[in-house]
Amino acid sequence: MMANHLVKSDTRNCKRPRESEPQMLDSPQLSSAGKSDSSVSESSGLFCNDESLEKDLNDMSKEINLMLSTYAKILSERAAVDASYIGEIDGLFKEANTIENFLIQKRELLRQRFTVIANTLHR
Repeated sequence: MMANHLVKSDTRNCKRPRESEPQMLDSPQLSSAGKSDSSVSESSGLFCNDESLEKDLNDMSKEINLMLSTYAKILSERAAVDASYIGEIDGLFKEANTIENFLIQKRELLRQRFTVIANTLHR
């Protein structure tokens, strides 16, 4: 079904009748000369396009490398900040452990004193 549609669109868009095609084949020198001239101009245009494309690609490559290096720098700075936060948190945990041990010792000391007071009152 799609092929039928394509064939129909080709016949509608065709500006010259099919009969004129063999006439163009009678003069191959003219058509090849026209082709060579157009191919030269196309190839020179391609070289310009290739050079500008290569320049654009190099510019984009430089820009991408700059963005990647900036991103890497930001990541390393954040890693350094995270490491300092981890160091601070470790210090806080050590301090909390020290305070916890101190409070456990105080509780035991108070328990012993209350035991001594309770024993004294029971006598």
